[in-house]
Amino acid sequence: MVLQVRFIYLVRKIRTLGIGITVAAIVIYFFGLLVAGNNQREGFESVNLLSVVALAAAVPLTLFIKRVMLKKLSMDNFQTVYFNAHVVPFAVMDFFALFCLSTNLLVNGNVIYATIAACITLAGMILLFPKEEDFEKIGPGAQDER
Repeated sequence: MVLQVRFIYLVRKIRTLGIGITVAAIVIYFFGLLVAGNNQREGFESVNLLSVVALAAAVPLTLFIKRVMLKKLSMDNFQTVYFNAHVVPFAVMDFFALFCLSTNLLVNGNVIYATIAACITLAGMILLFPKEEDFEKIGPGAQDER
């Protein structure tokens, strides 16, 4: 019972962090829209496209990182490992999101790519959020299943 309460508290803490990162990225998107029309540079379209592709590739990468890190999960280390298995992918996703949004809005204004990037960021962060059904992975029989 105590373990389950700790887990629920940890899930809420991770969700709060994830929501904060997501809201920050969306706020940067909206404020970037204010200056996007002023920044038009010739020859930068490939950089814009490359940043969106890198962000899209970051989604499965972060899901893979999370899955690999969760394999080390046990009852003894669940707080540290479970927290890190979410924070590290959040950081990777945030890096690629901020790179893509700043490239597409601040460096070379491309509102279409920036909007796609904001949608990818939102979807990627939602996929990375912790799930309360993950508790079964650290239960008493979890070691036998792996």
